[in-house]
Amino acid sequence: MSEIITIFGATGNQGKSVLKQILAHPVLNKTYKIRAVTRDPTKASAKALLELSKDAGKIELVSVSLFGGARDRRADGVQMGSR
Repeated sequence: MSEIITIFGATGNQGKSVLKQILAHPVLNKTYKIRAVTRDPTKASAKALLELSKDAGKIELVSVSLFGGARDRRADGVQMGSR
């Protein structure tokens, strides 16, 4: 079973570069499946990511909305750093 590595902004320059490097690396390519996070997985640029891998199912496209439902969720607190 492969582990999953998540790449945020996978259709952007930096995200796509990271994705290509993982696919090209002999050990990383065998170790990880890729979860590619993008705003719209139906766009041509997102679908083109799937074609970068020879293995079907190697790359999973995921859509995430930063603001969807955020107002409905409650947080008990956020801790940053240590004291």
